[in-house]
Amino acid sequence: MAQSRAVIASAQGWQSPWPDIAISSGSTAFSRSSKARDTLHFPATSRITSLLKVPSTQDGATSRRINRVDSLYTRITKNFMTRIRKIFLGIGCVLLLIVLVGWIAIVSYDWNRAKPWLTETVGHALNRSVTIDGDLRVSWQRDPELRGWRAWLPGPHITAANITVGNADWAKTRTFATLKGIEFDLSVLPLLLHTVSIPSLRFIEPSAHFERMVDGRDNWTIAENDNNNASSWHLDLGRIAFDQGEFTVLDRQNTLDAKLHVETLKASIAFDEIVAQQQAASRQEATLRVGADGVKKLAVRADKQTETARANTAAVQRYAFNVKVEGTFKGLPVQGNGKIGGVFALKNPDRPFPMHADVRIGDTRIAFVGTLIDPTDLDALDLRLWLSGKSLAQLYDILKITLPDSPPYATEGHLIGRFTAHDKKLRYENFSARVGGSDLGGDLRYETKLPRPLLSGKVDSDLLQFRDLAPLIGAGPVQSESSDKEAPLKAANKVLPVEPFRPERWQKMDADVRFTGDRVFRDAELPIHKVDTRIVMDNAVLSLDPLKFRLAFGDVTSSLRMDGRTVPIKATLKLSARGMQLARMIPAAQATNTKLGQANAEANLQASGDSVAALLGVASGELKLVLDRGTISKALVETAGLNMPNIIVAKLFGDKQVDINCAAADFVATDGVLDTRLFLIDTDIAAIDVTGKINLASEQLDLTVHPNSKGLRLLSLRSPIHVQGPFKQPDVSIDKGALILRGAGAVALGLIAAPIAALLPLTAANIGGDDDNRCAPLLAQMQHAAMAPSTPNTPTKKK
Repeated sequence: MAQSRAVIASAQGWQSPWPDIAISSGSTAFSRSSKARDTLHFPATSRITSLLKVPSTQDGATSRRINRVDSLYTRITKNFMTRIRKIFLGIGCVLLLIVLVGWIAIVSYDWNRAKPWLTETVGHALNRSVTIDGDLRVSWQRDPELRGWRAWLPGPHITAANITVGNADWAKTRTFATLKGIEFDLSVLPLLLHTVSIPSLRFIEPSAHFERMVDGRDNWTIAENDNNNASSWHLDLGRIAFDQGEFTVLDRQNTLDAKLHVETLKASIAFDEIVAQQQAASRQEATLRVGADGVKKLAVRADKQTETARANTAAVQRYAFNVKVEGTFKGLPVQGNGKIGGVFALKNPDRPFPMHADVRIGDTRIAFVGTLIDPTDLDALDLRLWLSGKSLAQLYDILKITLPDSPPYATEGHLIGRFTAHDKKLRYENFSARVGGSDLGGDLRYETKLPRPLLSGKVDSDLLQFRDLAPLIGAGPVQSESSDKEAPLKAANKVLPVEPFRPERWQKMDADVRFTGDRVFRDAELPIHKVDTRIVMDNAVLSLDPLKFRLAFGDVTSSLRMDGRTVPIKATLKLSARGMQLARMIPAAQATNTKLGQANAEANLQASGDSVAALLGVASGELKLVLDRGTISKALVETAGLNMPNIIVAKLFGDKQVDINCAAADFVATDGVLDTRLFLIDTDIAAIDVTGKINLASEQLDLTVHPNSKGLRLLSLRSPIHVQGPFKQPDVSIDKGALILRGAGAVALGLIAAPIAALLPLTAANIGGDDDNRCAPLLAQMQHAAMAPSTPNTPTKKK
């Protein structure tokens, strides 16, 4: 090694890190001059190799000199490293001393002296008065919730006792919250970035009073100070733990006045156990609403989603606290209980916060079991939800969701999404419901949009009872919240539904829901199948377009539009029905294989009103009906429970069974009055003409039935029959003073040419085959006779 250094030094010169020692190339003497510091250096290996030119006669002397340099180099290097180690050791000792002194200062310091500064600073940030009447302490400890190297670093742990937070100036009480104590951990390093990082915060026995005014002001929102100096500090909150406490809520905007009491459970309860308990309790409640059979059918569909819900709750905390609530909401009593977890793990999807509630609000019961990610923002909701009540319409006051009146109901499903103040996006997935005797299911979405929230989705039904649809059009029991005490009496005297619509609720929400139903029944088997409609609510305009269904194995296509922006509501109805088999509407006819024929119908009506009765009472438009090839008898009509037709058929035909070749009716509606432009029933023994009016506003009948015998086939009655009086109890009487004229039908033909022409298109579709269709040739013949010129001076003969 010494020889190598000698070769290098004598070849080019070596620059030493010490300026007072230098070796010149080609010289055997040492120079201690600083001028030679640039003659010693370490060239690259390739350059050293090219400069290895050392005379052999100087090898011994050069070697001795290099050995001396090497020894000196070793001593200097050793001294230098020793100095470096001492320097770093000194710096470390100083830092350790600073930390130790700081720790001793923090531990021994009386932090109660800092309470004035702390309360003033926090009060300024909250814009509220803050007082700490107990001790303020600071200690150092590790956070057991942290992982990795940070778990080994202790941090300041701050505790304060007996804290009081003042209320807003306008609030009812002077104190917003009191706490027996508060504890929190503070991360030191984020303070360098102007971030107050609190990994863990715990409230001990909190008591708070939440209040909101009618104008929307609330005392839990921190108001900004009047100065324009925005703070550069940010708050980063990790977990929130709490102890038992008391809370009151006075919400004048939503008319809510409630008290909540939180207490510690004696033993924590697993999530799945709460789900099973709540499911059993909710289904027991549903039994009171829809019956035991209805609950069984509801459970069959709902249980299919149970495994999916359980799969999403593997990492959920256990329940640690019990919550009781009582009070009033919009004048209705509120009472319930629930359970919650012990720690709010904010913004941590790995530790969702468990929630459970079972609350009664008036006649409505709401229960849920589930989790959320951010309790301060109600973000990432994931709930099993059960609802039951007297009517779906009562949910409007509770949830602000516009739903129609209904029979008692029960439903359960999976609710997920966000429920923040200005951003609500909820999905009620795979829900199953029982409404009266009907079953419903599907998926619904609710989201806040401008200018109105939107309810959308798809609802389907395997079995829909017709009586359960009656409240949708106001035909069920009167549910009105109006102060009219005579409303039930008025409804009892009416046949048409008088329950008013609620267009003011239509303006609160838009909707776009697709509904499909497989079967619709009534007590006497209303054969409606395959209902398919799109229900749209847009800016208080309700439309069902298209509204399709199969009625008595015939196809019905219609559209309904109701404009709730006007007072009263403006409505239009267009309907077309083809191929309805009337025998399917009367079970007795099916049992005896009696053919009642096929019917086609069309309707086009416009009206204005606030109920179905009011709309029909001023309706204008047209109504047409054609029936081809049927059979009628007193026994059949009597079995069907049709009182008025039963009397008429008995008076006309006695107990005979009569074949109907064709029946055609054409009504024109003007301000709620149906006028018979044409009402003809052609049988094998008589042609029956019906004239008169039907007043839908007063629900009065004024019809006259004119029987015209064919040839020698005698009728049981030849005199006209008058049908008059209210819809509920019409009076059927015989006009004994009038005789039937043989040519009465022919005389009237000149007045019915236009109605016949309007009815002919109804005979072109689904009315038997070409050979069996008797209405088409009959109406064509009547139209031809009506348009033919009459023979002058033809006397009219009496029979």
